[in-house]
Amino acid sequence: MAGVLMYGFLHLTINFFRLIGWWRWRIEGVANLPPRQSGGMVVAINHVNWIDIPAVGALLPFVYRLSWLGKAELFDRPIPRWFFVNMKVIPINRGRRDMAALDTSVEKLRGGAALLIFPEGHRSRTGILQTGRGGAIRLAMQSGVPIVPMAISGSEHGLRGAWLRNPLTVRIGQPYIIPPTQNGKIPADMMNQLTEDMMQRIAALLPEERRGAYAPMTVRP
Repeated sequence: MAGVLMYGFLHLTINFFRLIGWWRWRIEGVANLPPRQSGGMVVAINHVNWIDIPAVGALLPFVYRLSWLGKAELFDRPIPRWFFVNMKVIPINRGRRDMAALDTSVEKLRGGAALLIFPEGHRSRTGILQTGRGGAIRLAMQSGVPIVPMAISGSEHGLRGAWLRNPLTVRIGQPYIIPPTQNGKIPADMMNQLTEDMMQRIAALLPEERRGAYAPMTVRP
């Protein structure tokens, strides 16, 4: 309950500034979202600034309340741990393959979570899309949920940019499902192809000058 109230407060506060016209944040493609009652989903999106998470969380309808992965150090102290646990953040040890975090993520997705994943692995300070990684692919295949490609642009200046009324846009692409392999394993060449496809779907939602290595686009949003 505490998490719902905190998430709801942030959702209402950010949307208040949008509704009065001060924060020029907008979202496109909401109709592409899978019906919430259909279950979990992996939200795969580019990463520019820490503000990306509250921006996406506020712009999506409240029923698509997000979970996301956060570095384990955030959970070291009691008060931050209480906050992040109630906000449905999953702790992960960065720099190595954290199987406990991956297993928890798959469990949450099967339970209906909308899990936000940044396939680039870290922020792009310039807003230009970086090379993607395959974690989102693996989670979607193991849990049997769709990937929803999204892209955010205009968040480079963080909260300061919002107060200066810089436009920020979140675009939602078509969800898609990756069928599991027979043995549950993903060969390296297959993983590379699937990751390339996912990143191209994200790139197609960005302005051309921000597509980076994925600039030659053939995939539709």
